[in-house]
Formats: sequence, C-alpha cells, structure tokens
Amino acid sequence: MEYRDQLKYIKTHQEERRPDRGRRRKKKKRQNQRQHQHRGRIGVFDSFLWFVQALATLFFLVSMALLGILPAAYMVGACVVLLLLLLVVRSMQRRSARSRKKKSSGKGLSFVVSVLLIVAGFYGLKVNAALDRIAIGDETGGYDEQHAFPVTSRPFNVYISGIDVYGDINKESRSDVNLIATVNPNTHKILLTTTPRDYYVRIPGVSGEERDKLTHAGNYGVDTSRATLEELYDTDIPFYIRVNFTSVEEIVNVMGGIDVESELAFTTSKAAGEVVDVKKGVNHFNGKQALAFVRERKALAAGDNQRGKNQQALLSALIKKAVSPMILFHANEMIGSVAGNADTNLSEAQIKALVRMQISSMEGWEIDSVAAEGDDSGKKYCYSYRGGPLYVSVPDESSVEDIKQKIKTTLGKTVLEK
Repeated sequence: MEYRDQLKYIKTHQEERRPDRGRRRKKKKRQNQRQHQHRGRIGVFDSFLWFVQALATLFFLVSMALLGILPAAYMVGACVVLLLLLLVVRSMQRRSARSRKKKSSGKGLSFVVSVLLIVAGFYGLKVNAALDRIAIGDETGGYDEQHAFPVTSRPFNVYISGIDVYGDINKESRSDVNLIATVNPNTHKILLTTTPRDYYVRIPGVSGEERDKLTHAGNYGVDTSRATLEELYDTDIPFYIRVNFTSVEEIVNVMGGIDVESELAFTTSKAAGEVVDVKKGVNHFNGKQALAFVRERKALAAGDNQRGKNQQALLSALIKKAVSPMILFHANEMIGSVAGNADTNLSEAQIKALVRMQISSMEGWEIDSVAAEGDDSGKKYCYSYRGGPLYVSVPDESSVEDIKQKIKTTLGKTVLEK
C-alpha cells in the first residue's frame, strides 16, 4: 500500500472512532450525574429509622403529659432536646448520603434513642395506671371537697392507717397504726403524730358518750378512725392513706431496703413475723425485718408507746428515701406493689401535683415526731366489747394539748385564720 493510501486509511478510521468516543463520554457523564443524584438521596432504611424515632418521641411526650408529674419547664426541655436529636440524626443521614467516603448516618443513635423513649413511655403509662388503682377517690366521687384542696400551696393533715392484715386492703380490720402526718408544703416541714392503738377515746357517730379503744374504730371504716382523731386533736384531717402488712413489706423491698434509726436495742419475737436483732442506732432492714420492727411491742418496756415511735422512725426513713431523685427509677414498681394493698382519698391529680412539686424543687423535708402519752396500767369497759374490761391507755390530757399546739404550729396561722 502506497504511503498516501495508508494516510487516507488511518484518517478514515479515526473519523469512524470519533462518534464512539463522544458516545462514551456522554454515557460516562450521564452515569456521573446519576451517581451524584443518588449520593444526595437518603436511604430507605435511614428514613424508616428516623420516622420510628419521630413516632417514639411523640409517644414519649404524650405519655409524660398523661402522667403529669413532670414540671412544665422539664416538659419544654424534653421537647427541645428530643427535637434537636431528630435534627442531629437527619443531618448525619444527609451528610452520609452526600459524602463519597463512608460516614455514619446515625443509625445507632436513632435506634438507641427510639428504644429508650418507647421504654420510658410505657413506664409512664404503667405508673399512671397504678396511681389510678390507688387513688380511689376519683372513681367514687365522694370526696369533692377534699379534691378541691390545693395540696401544693396549703398545709394539711393526712391520716395514715395501718391495718393488721395481709392481702386485700378492703378487708375490715382494726387499725393498729394510727399516724397523722401534718404537711406544710410552704415550709417543707412534716410533723408525725402517733396515737397508741389502745387510746381510750370516743368514736364519733358510733359510741356516743361511751369510750373505746382507738384501734376498734377501724372496724367501722377508715373515715370513722379519721373522725375519731379529728375530735381528739381538734383539727381537720381531710385525707387518709391506708396500708396493710403486704404493702409495707413490698415498698421496703422495692426500695432496696431501708435505713431506720432505732432508739433502743431489742430482739423482735416470732409473733412479729421475723426474729430480728435490732441495734441502737441505724439499722438496714428488708421488708420483713422492717415490718417486724414496727409490729413488736412485747419486747419493749414502754410497749405500745415505743412501738408508735418505731413506726414514726420507719415512716421518716421511707419519706426521706421517697423524696430522693432515685425514687423515679422505682416509681412504677413501688406504686404497682401497693396497688391493691393501699388506698387513699387523695385524688390522682393531687398526688401528681405533690410529685411534680417535689421534682421541681428537689428540696429536703424537715421531719419532726411526737407521740401521745397515756396511762396503760388498768382496764376499762369498751363500747365494742361486752365480754369484760380490756387493757386501755387513758389519754394524758397535757400530752394531747401539747400535740394540738404542735399541729397548729406546723399548719401555720394562715390556715388557722381560714
């Protein structure tokens, strides 16, 4: 082939290849464009996780709103933090989609946050349901006046009745524990008043002018016991909390035990439910041990009077632990354990308001105790028992008057004027 023919052949083939090159360049350009568009798009799985996180956030906030124990500032803070977490995860997903390098799209963070919110949301709903079972007043509608009482701004008395049975709280029973907690939310002071079970008193609406043991008032209902103490101390007691042996054991166990300070060293008997060597000073009790501590009286020289002081010591320890921040982690178990073993005429709204106030301030409470005294050396005829005289504790009037004044002082002058 001549040189000229060779040049012509090469030129012809170059012209034939040029369209192929152009097509390849166009194809590559289109591929690059598609890859770029794909890189800017968030994956289906990432979008699904973010959607689940958004639903979990909504579920948690709704459950907390229904529970109603978080202060408004806490709710606003939770909303802000959770919305920021949603934005952070979304930002991580977009950055990962645009990047040529492998970067985290926030899958782990989104998954963990979603699980925690769902668990916390169900926890709140369970606490709310348990509270509903304890605050029976909302269902009965028989305590309209009490439910209108602003418990977070006005001092009040609450009668704490301990009945001597296990199981169902609705069983008719004597009231072996008779405590009045005078609560002042403005000064954060609580006065615990113990009245011996054998105190020889009139039972309003039942015994007339005759007298009976205070414990027998429980057989006529918790409201009768409450009215008896109202008359004895000349004060209004709008609220009651009734517990039994089961609830005391379970509350202490749920709390992981309780540290109680005893005035005396003694050993409880089997009749108290458990043989416990109580030392003078601080003792760590489980549920059975705590119950034996407050039930024992035969091993005590002062008998029922000292038992009342032991009951105050246990209640003080329970209150101190209950107002600590850690109680939030045990709230569901604690409330669930006493549902069916405790009741109160405090409304659900009032209980939540008190919890919300405590969470908001996280302020400690100053707790003082006083015990009514009496002469328990003799026997008297009792209204509820016709078989003969029984051992009773005849009230010491000076002790009763002293308690009246302490209750009034704790309630404050503003309440007395009203």
